[in-house]
Amino acid sequence: MTAFSGNWFQRRSARRKAAAEAYGRLLTHALAPVHYVASGVPDTFGGRAGMVTILTSLACDRISRLGGPDAARIIERLDTLVLDGFDAAYREKGVGDASIARKVRKLAQNHAGLGKALFAALQESESPGQTARIADVLRRNGVVAATRAVSMATILLGMQARLARQSDEEILHGRLEWTSNAPTQG
Repeated sequence: MTAFSGNWFQRRSARRKAAAEAYGRLLTHALAPVHYVASGVPDTFGGRAGMVTILTSLACDRISRLGGPDAARIIERLDTLVLDGFDAAYREKGVGDASIARKVRKLAQNHAGLGKALFAALQESESPGQTARIADVLRRNGVVAATRAVSMATILLGMQARLARQSDEEILHGRLEWTSNAPTQG
């Protein structure tokens, strides 16, 4: 008989709590009106899903910089929560069971594609042309209008810098503090 360490269960529970906390904060910020009013993200189901994916990429970038198996598992759990959230959002919209799997699969593919491209661009921190590369990812994926892509990329780099200033302890507990340089409507 194999014995399980109580520590393993405690760490697993802590990772789940951290991912849930990070997801809740991420979702609250992703759905904030400023992104749709001032930053040029379309206020549509797809635009909101794109904003969730953008913030997920930022969160995964910061968590991955911690390294180690706990960080990897938090990232995996966070991504699962995001995909489950997409499924729940479709169900709330009243999408029928017959088509929901297809729609969620397509959204998950878009999430993965945008997420990987943005994550790669974010990993090149402070390299020349990083803002332009991020703007290109946003433009190619239709997250924002072409005229707003550079502005949004600059906002994302500000968020990345804010997350980088947070302690590793805060990040490991999912306490991601989102800030935005987005202009206020005036």
